[in-house]
Amino acid sequence: MVRGSDYTGRRPHVQGSRAAPRVRGDGGRITDAGGLVVVRRLWDALGLGRWIDDRAREVPGRYRPSLMVESWVVPLLYGGGAMDDLPLLERRGVRRIFGWARVPHPATFGRWLRCSAAVMSPLLDDLLWRMVRRRWELAGGAPRSATIVMDSTVVVRYGLKRAGAERGYNPKKPGRPSHHPLLAYVLETGDCLGVRWRPGNAHTARGAEAWLAGLVARLRGAGVRRIAVRLDKGFFSRSIVARMEALGVSYLLKVPRHAWLGGFRGAWETAARDGAGDRELRTASGELWGTRLLSVERRRRIGPVEGELDLAAWETTMSADVLTDIEDIGPVEAWRAYNAGAVVERRIGELGQLSAGRTAVDDLGGNALPWGLAALAYQLLHVLRANCLGGRWRAVQPRGIRLRLLRAPARITSHARRTSLGFARAEPALGLLRRVLRTIEGGLPPPVPA
Repeated sequence: MVRGSDYTGRRPHVQGSRAAPRVRGDGGRITDAGGLVVVRRLWDALGLGRWIDDRAREVPGRYRPSLMVESWVVPLLYGGGAMDDLPLLERRGVRRIFGWARVPHPATFGRWLRCSAAVMSPLLDDLLWRMVRRRWELAGGAPRSATIVMDSTVVVRYGLKRAGAERGYNPKKPGRPSHHPLLAYVLETGDCLGVRWRPGNAHTARGAEAWLAGLVARLRGAGVRRIAVRLDKGFFSRSIVARMEALGVSYLLKVPRHAWLGGFRGAWETAARDGAGDRELRTASGELWGTRLLSVERRRRIGPVEGELDLAAWETTMSADVLTDIEDIGPVEAWRAYNAGAVVERRIGELGQLSAGRTAVDDLGGNALPWGLAALAYQLLHVLRANCLGGRWRAVQPRGIRLRLLRAPARITSHARRTSLGFARAEPALGLLRRVLRTIEGGLPPPVPA
């Protein structure tokens, strides 16, 4: 028998020591969130804390309002999303990175949500718009044209004491109570324009007309000359078409495939054929409510059954109807332009990665406030990746930025009342952290092109 050949239940010797590491609790002041230092520098560079405190003086509580906002935005970026995650900020060194004397207790934060929502929700909406304007100013001014992409999402609720959790449209869990918030983004820049919290039984278009008028006014006040609106079929109604006509904006509105719309379509024409003619793309142009109705269909030929006549049967594999007031656009171009706005689904998914809507309380206003805080966290991260990181980082989602940058481990030391972070020399994110910090300290640059 060869000595050392019995490795039953053990690791191979080539991996090094077979002894399992011991777990000890005296590792010193170590944090796994060293990369959050760039969030603090960015927060201070934008002046967000002072702006909040100057405008929320009437909010009661022991903690200043900006601290309450910051202590919730930071966990969303760090990886938390529930009030029970707040103690992690104390025990994992995040408190020392941000210079907080104390982290609010979860019960204290829950009471703050209930008592401050009336003041803080509109305040956060103004702050979000201020951050969007700041990004545009760094780029040399507002874009000449902007497309407002508005969509809703469904957040399932399982508790019984969740204010606004009603039964409504719920494709994930039919019949389960939910919340149904409405979100808006700028398609070209990826900036979030805000969130409107709604109960689960709210229709997709509820509140969209009034909010759309406010967004158009803001964009025009910022200097945007051409404004377009992209809406899915949940917003289809005659009233919202009339509102967009009154606002003087261009629009692309998807139309549900109702049978009664067939009388408003024009004659079908073959736009393109593939292969041996077994696939084709058809288009049609019509008019509905005084505006253009453009239709596209993709069909494929169904082969005849053996022994039967070839009657050239066709099967429709894709169909789309778009209502638009753009005169110089064809059906295929309108369909492609509408599909370009599908990026809003990715933006909403990024809010999900930031745990938006995970926390809910038994108060209507208190449930609206976490959505505003999540939108603020998204916009802060968007400024970080677009203005400070740039390049391929513009396409990295929050989960990737958290893993590669924000969760970089470091050792916390203090000397002469100054806190320092020590990173390992082999840390992959060290060079990137230094570059981002130099960028913020030198003044925020304009957005880096993709």
